[in-house]
Amino acid sequence: MLIEVNEKISIRCIQLMSKYLCLFVLCLAPCFDLCSVYAQTPSKPAPSKPDYSKEPIVIEQDSTKVVFENDGTSTRQSAARIRIQSDAGLQRYGVLTFPYQNSTESVDIAYVRVIRSDGAVVSTPADNVQDMPAEITRAAPFYSDLREKHVAVKGLRLGDVLEFSGHWHCAKPLAPGQFWYAFNFSHDAIILKQELQISVPRDRPLKWKSPDLKPLITEEGMRRVFTWTSSQPERKPSEEDQKEQEENMYRAARGQLRPPEVQISSFKSWEEVGRWYGSLQQERVKPTAEIRSKADELTKDVSNEDAKLRAIYNYVGTQFRYIGIAFGIGRYQPHSAVEVLNNQYGDCKDKHTLLASLLDAAGIRTYPALISSAHEIDPDVPSPGQFDHLISVVPRGKEFLWVDTTLEVAPFAYLITALRDKQALVIPEDGPPKLMRSPVDPPIKASQTFQIRARMTPARWRAKLSARSRATTPRF
Repeated sequence: MLIEVNEKISIRCIQLMSKYLCLFVLCLAPCFDLCSVYAQTPSKPAPSKPDYSKEPIVIEQDSTKVVFENDGTSTRQSAARIRIQSDAGLQRYGVLTFPYQNSTESVDIAYVRVIRSDGAVVSTPADNVQDMPAEITRAAPFYSDLREKHVAVKGLRLGDVLEFSGHWHCAKPLAPGQFWYAFNFSHDAIILKQELQISVPRDRPLKWKSPDLKPLITEEGMRRVFTWTSSQPERKPSEEDQKEQEENMYRAARGQLRPPEVQISSFKSWEEVGRWYGSLQQERVKPTAEIRSKADELTKDVSNEDAKLRAIYNYVGTQFRYIGIAFGIGRYQPHSAVEVLNNQYGDCKDKHTLLASLLDAAGIRTYPALISSAHEIDPDVPSPGQFDHLISVVPRGKEFLWVDTTLEVAPFAYLITALRDKQALVIPEDGPPKLMRSPVDPPIKASQTFQIRARMTPARWRAKLSARSRATTPRF
């Protein structure tokens, strides 16, 4: 009996406990939901939108799209949207410049328009476009087909948004069947979005490099598309910016600027690049009867090979003016040696061609060496676009003598700092082209001599001179 009563009491207790437990859980459930809501609510306020009102300009969008074909032809489209917020911005973008190479490409300006704060649109008419030679052809001894289309932007005012777009079409590639391209992103303003897109035939082997920014690579039908996206939401502090500018000036003086941020090339090797250039200058360097006669005249009083080399080098280096000439393929292909001889002027590749032709007539071999005076050659991306200069290399037994005829007045075999200890593409006639490093040191030791002549001031003037020196800053 006692057991039955106890069992009934126990069962009743369990039922009551279950009832109250369910009530307790039901009462707590809203509390748990409320706590869950509070737990999901951010403890920090959402970040505020950056204030760019004090910036001279804000580049809201900047895009470049390049399309290459297997035959080397290409198209390029550039478009931008820029908010003008200062007089400096008005000065910078009041006249737009669209550069192009007249003999190999054309440029069409799709639109230039101003958007007011109230939504009104002011379009710049085609009459505002002026076609003129590039500024470098007016400021330096440089003859070229580089031209610029200038557009005076109509109605541009503070607070406006400027939009423009240009289309370039290259129908005459410098190297048929090949293409190359280099690009640097802008870093001198607030840029909300900057995009570079390069489209190439899908099955075309390529060399490309962009170490600081990786592209998105997609395939669209028979094409492969590389897309790089960048932005610069903050400006560098003035001290950091000034330090970087000073560093770049130092690097530029020593020829050590950083390579472009994006490089792409269809050339598979440096040997292929060298053979292409060699084919451009091969016939033009061969000595003619006129060249042989001039070489005999220059070396008639000397017997050994070293003296012949110096006599011909001095003649080409000092008697021929440096004038840049770049029309179409003339950016890479030199004039013939006899043309340079008769013109009495030429650029680096022209002067090398004359030097090599005269030396060949005197029985001395000379090789062209493509080099950069601006930055180190990146060996991973073989491309003619990496070079901006050409010098000469003379084999001397197991060694090589490097000379530059464009210096005009300089010691024999002297290379400026920007050309020393640099990789160059040397192109011999009897072997494969290859990268070689130029000499580290100049052929002679640098020295500086300072001389001064003076006499002691008489004793009666010393006190007066001392008093005057305290009152004024002496000038020397």
